[in-house]
Amino acid sequence: MPEPIAPYYERLPDLDRELTERGSLGLLVLDASLLRSIEDRYGLQAYEEVRQRMLTIIEDARGKDYRAGDILCLERPRGLRFLFLLERKRRRNVPLSVADLRAARARVMSSLVPSIARAAFPYIKPGDRCDRPEVGHGLAVFNPLLHPARMVERAFEDALAQAAHQRRSDELLVLERLQDVLLRERVVTAYQRIFRMKDDTILGAEALSRGPRGSGLDTADALFGAARSHGLEVELDRLCRRRALLASVGRVPSSAKIFVNTLPATMRDPQFRGKALIDFLDRAQVSPDRIVIEITEKLMIENYALFRETMADFTQLGMSFAVDDVGAGYSGLESIHKLKPSYIKIDMGLVQDVHVSTVNRAMAKAIITLGHRIGAEVIAEGIQSEEELQVLRALGVDFGQGYHLARPDTDQG
Repeated sequence: MPEPIAPYYERLPDLDRELTERGSLGLLVLDASLLRSIEDRYGLQAYEEVRQRMLTIIEDARGKDYRAGDILCLERPRGLRFLFLLERKRRRNVPLSVADLRAARARVMSSLVPSIARAAFPYIKPGDRCDRPEVGHGLAVFNPLLHPARMVERAFEDALAQAAHQRRSDELLVLERLQDVLLRERVVTAYQRIFRMKDDTILGAEALSRGPRGSGLDTADALFGAARSHGLEVELDRLCRRRALLASVGRVPSSAKIFVNTLPATMRDPQFRGKALIDFLDRAQVSPDRIVIEITEKLMIENYALFRETMADFTQLGMSFAVDDVGAGYSGLESIHKLKPSYIKIDMGLVQDVHVSTVNRAMAKAIITLGHRIGAEVIAEGIQSEEELQVLRALGVDFGQGYHLARPDTDQG
């Protein structure tokens, strides 16, 4: 099947004519070449599936996210670097400017790039370093001594360099914003209540953290994704845990438990152990028996020895443990059985559509059976509808959490 978008060298006569007539050509490069990893990980069929989605998205965006008169090319056949040779301005006597190139790049970045990033799912998860294409701009200036291909290639190289520079600048800006959140303790804490299925009374609330509004880090994915990218996960985790306990007074009922997400490494934090921990809890007005430390199934499996070694220090104080995201694609049921946590939280991916998916229902039932067998109580996360709630209640889930039951109670942070 012929490519719907031709390699740029097949358009050289058109490009040569435009360069000669106009004296210059503006160029945008949308570089999605990191998605080539899909072929290495999942094979040719998966790669072609994603690539065809991208081609369709780019073609459909013509006249909206870029001008209909722009010349669209590929760097090479089957490639993932798309070249947009920009249409001349409406007033032909007005020359192209760098400001025009920046504006064209901004349009592509704001609308086309997010759509292309979504096209890579599920092979590339949101937040993965290679999920978002880079976009750069360059300018081919007419030189009668050069072949038109060389003029385009120079602009192409400039666009790639500009894209890399812009990405690095964006990363440094995110780092500065994250550092500001850490230094000024600007993390926002919300509490989402967890209810008993049998009588709708409150078991406790999970502390959820995000960055301040307008920071670009005002979702959990953005905040924790930035921390992972810049090696500041432990620092952020310590802040979120501290704020979760300090901010709970007056917002979580005094008899309710507080579920706090924790990284395995921070369980060895000397300020969260021994006398330092007891003094802190006294200041926070939270008794140890109200605290439930949550760790994801994935992290529990990867750090099993560390988790098993350190959890005794906390349980001796009266704290409880919960294994989060159980059923999210990992196989840690044997490890969960050995650890015997107080709570098991069914991943929201299994909860979603549990009323219509026999597979989700069977997996949820297996997790419930395991939990009750080892003396753990089971919490279903992410309940979004009455139908899901009724099925989970019938399956024997002990507690429920999700927007259908209660939205997070957010402070003004």
